[in-house]
Amino acid sequence: MILLPALLVPIVFCMALVRLYRIPARLARGQLHLPGRARHGLLLLTVLAYAVLLGWTVGLAGALLHALLSAAEPLRAVLALWGWMLAYPMVYFLAAWVFFHGLKPTTKSG
Repeated sequence: MILLPALLVPIVFCMALVRLYRIPARLARGQLHLPGRARHGLLLLTVLAYAVLLGWTVGLAGALLHALLSAAEPLRAVLALWGWMLAYPMVYFLAAWVFFHGLKPTTKSG
């Protein structure tokens, strides 16, 4: 029961780091674009999903690092974060769903 989340969380963490890096890079290169002004709700949801995924990733990494390095019993400290770790793949999945609908590749004309 503990083995699957213990394997899934690092994989999803790496996928989130790649996504958190690639979205701004592709936006800067013009390969992606955000929804237009007519779709304020989707624009807000896309920006919010990025902020939540970034915050959850940084927060979980910091909490795990703190638990491993400064706790008297590191295993007990990591198990205290188990709920946050189990929710992380769901946060990633929901953010990816919002990104799928909110970020569109630019069309090549010519």
